[in-house]
Amino acid sequence: MKYLYRPFAGLMMLALLAACAQGPEDTPLELEVGQVIREQVRLRSNRKNKPQPPTLTRALLDTIQEPHVEMVIEDVDLRDYLTLQLARNDDQPGRIEIWHTVDNITFGFRDGMLISTRGLRGTLLSAQVPADGQGAMGPASGGQRFYEFSGDDNGSYQIWLACDLQDLGAKALDVVGKTYPTRHLREVCQGQDGGRVINDYWVDSLGGRVRQSRQWAGPDIGYIRTRQVVD
Repeated sequence: MKYLYRPFAGLMMLALLAACAQGPEDTPLELEVGQVIREQVRLRSNRKNKPQPPTLTRALLDTIQEPHVEMVIEDVDLRDYLTLQLARNDDQPGRIEIWHTVDNITFGFRDGMLISTRGLRGTLLSAQVPADGQGAMGPASGGQRFYEFSGDDNGSYQIWLACDLQDLGAKALDVVGKTYPTRHLREVCQGQDGGRVINDYWVDSLGGRVRQSRQWAGPDIGYIRTRQVVD
């Protein structure tokens, strides 16, 4: 299992307990602490064994008032639903949106392109994406892509990709029984080490939103799929 939540508060509390403990022990205290930590990590990372959300229907979606995005982490077939936490603009082109799960895993997007994750191993700290903030969301051009990920020992590392943008034409996209006219855009990106990343976006031809996407979230997470199920 690759995706581990980071139980910082729990680990700090266990460290304090270990430092303050007194008296004889049959088992070395640091071994017991290690066992508890491993159990916490196992429980926190074993989300795919929890009951999955119910199958969506259009009747169910029509009863929901606030926007929702369906998110799937492909490698573990983990499905969850995100609500909008905040939306804002900054000094760069494109609108930033932060979406989160009920257990506060967050995914940040700029004009529908993934720029951050929080709460998963191999955190995507930031990304530079080709947004122009002029009309429709999604990539505005090809060119260089930059990603920064969290690494070991509180460090970070960077990945640079060279991307070509392809327009694959009009596509009628079905989202749980509702059809949207979209344009399918694809980024084909090459890394310096020869690796390749492909990102796909289905951009609403009328409203300009990214209705559906498949995007790379890094070496640890792999690809995530998103689709807007409630506006």
